[in-house]
Amino acid sequence: MSILLVSLPIVLVVDGHGYALAALVAGAGGAGAAAFALPVGWATDRWGPARVGVGSLVAMVVAAGVMASTVRPLVLGVAHFVFGGSSLAVMLSRQADLTRRIPVTLRGRAMSLMGGTMRFSVLLGTVIGGLLVDLAGAQWTFLAAGIGAAIGIPAVLPGARTPGWEVAPIGVAGPGLIEVLRISRRRLLHAGLFGMAAMTAREGRMVLLPLVGVALDLRPSTIGVLVAAGYGADLALFPLSGSVMDRFGRLAAMVPAYGLLAVGLLSLLAADSATGVLIAGLVMGLGNGLSAGSLFTLSSDVAPPKGTASFLSGVSLLTDVGRVLGPLVVGVTATWWGLDAAAVVLATVMVAGLGWLVWQVGETGKVPTIQP
Repeated sequence: MSILLVSLPIVLVVDGHGYALAALVAGAGGAGAAAFALPVGWATDRWGPARVGVGSLVAMVVAAGVMASTVRPLVLGVAHFVFGGSSLAVMLSRQADLTRRIPVTLRGRAMSLMGGTMRFSVLLGTVIGGLLVDLAGAQWTFLAAGIGAAIGIPAVLPGARTPGWEVAPIGVAGPGLIEVLRISRRRLLHAGLFGMAAMTAREGRMVLLPLVGVALDLRPSTIGVLVAAGYGADLALFPLSGSVMDRFGRLAAMVPAYGLLAVGLLSLLAADSATGVLIAGLVMGLGNGLSAGSLFTLSSDVAPPKGTASFLSGVSLLTDVGRVLGPLVVGVTATWWGLDAAAVVLATVMVAGLGWLVWQVGETGKVPTIQP
């Protein structure tokens, strides 16, 4: 997914399209995740996490092949929509399985490990995306994204063949999707609205950083390396995130982490060279590393024991609205007021989300604080 998020804005802007269209196509992956969320939760509760994972990875491979066949923005946007929705299905099926297996006292470390592996893939993806666009062109870059998805299929195929290896799905006897969302609507809104704000800032920076690099006339390979540098900090800090969440509480890790993300966005205002972009990316990377697995942990903490995947899909739907909003905010704001204004808007959204987390959600790691 990160290969596409880095390469799509570069490919489209270099091809002569504007910021708004580039951001719209980049945000199509988030739109797909939002559209797929509820059906995926329903399917995971009934068919099991592994079967959903295999089908989703195959869909990602097919979508990447379609993207490699053309550079038309409409086709790229539709294929990215499918790719993003399928990648959400992989993530949600894994989270649902872990939520059912792991107690709350160990959950922060387990989810931060999941988040850390995702950050490692993002580190590879940002470097690969920038280098391949620079050296091999758009077609091979999009094919590389499909190869990345194909690599994951053998990991979940045994579970799909033998569902008993994973936690069994609830099946038709469990509560339906709508019933789960209705009963747990208060928990859903508390966790989901914070996730929406956090993801708006996270995904917005993924589009903003490459566009800042283009505005500074940096080479695509340089842009990929600069973005990847921030993810190096992500990768280094994810074990600390889980340990802090389990030992000192969720807020002790999440407040400073997302605060650093806001500071890093604001530091882009002073970036007038590759060094400035690097510093801003590192600050955001530190914050993002300290937040590894935090959204997974928060939603798992408040998830009900029955209809777990359906509830997580509801939270994911709200969170993934932020995946759509982030690139759109960058595109629209940058078109009308410039890239500096886009950075300020993203930072403001993140600060507002932190206020919601502290005063409305509260600590979820020790005792339940949110009633259905």
